[in-house]
Amino acid sequence: MHSPAPIAVPMRSLSFGALVLLIAATGASAQLPLVTQTPPRVDVISSDTWLCRQVATNLEEATLLGTVILGRLERAQPHLSTETIQFRASDNRLGEAIAAFAIDRVGGVIYVSDSIDGSTLYHESTHAMMLRLTPDAARLEMARVLAADSTGRIEADLIDLARRSFTLSFTASANPQLWGLVPMVLTSAAFSDSSTAGTLARLIRATDSAAVRLEGNVNKGWGRATIADAYDEAANSHWRYAGIARPESWTWRDERTFRLIGEAVAYDRARRCALGY
Repeated sequence: MHSPAPIAVPMRSLSFGALVLLIAATGASAQLPLVTQTPPRVDVISSDTWLCRQVATNLEEATLLGTVILGRLERAQPHLSTETIQFRASDNRLGEAIAAFAIDRVGGVIYVSDSIDGSTLYHESTHAMMLRLTPDAARLEMARVLAADSTGRIEADLIDLARRSFTLSFTASANPQLWGLVPMVLTSAAFSDSSTAGTLARLIRATDSAAVRLEGNVNKGWGRATIADAYDEAANSHWRYAGIARPESWTWRDERTFRLIGEAVAYDRARRCALGY
């Protein structure tokens, strides 16, 4: 889930007509709210920076801008998924966030607010693409990010943004009656950890304990469901969306960790896109 704090870069209003002409010229329909498995050719734009600095002011503009961004990301990362990705108005479901990627019964959905910039769409599109990685690629990405965190090679403000976004999503996996408690539990556990581990590693240890103790927002049909059970269900949705059978070795802990490092990756890529490097 994307944090409400925007990336501090100058933004220009969306060149709506330019995007309509771009998509029309590359063979995509500007009226369709879906991104199909075969995206339009969008290599006529020299870089992503121009896209990340645009601002969409309604769902139609966000769909156009997001379609082009997804098209460019899909060119760089072939995948097996046949699931579509839709853009939908948030309808007040985002809480503090201004955008969010989710998986529902028909595929992926990027929920957007009334006004959204390209870097935010890039952030959520990164989530959409990361959840299509193969199991081996996903594990390599987890190892890469955690290694960078442990050696201090990720900027502190990006780590903090990732921590806050993940805490929101972890909290949303709990019973709503616990939503006021969960952030305090995680913060206390993470900051009382006196080890030299990175911030993400400390947060992983904190959630290892909290996830099996705190009640989740899912119904197992029997017994008491925990946050760990919620992540287990999220893993099933994740691999269905990816078009890949869930690996037997992929546990709720792997899903939790992958979602956590995904926040760090998404914030980093969106910032690089907006700043042009």
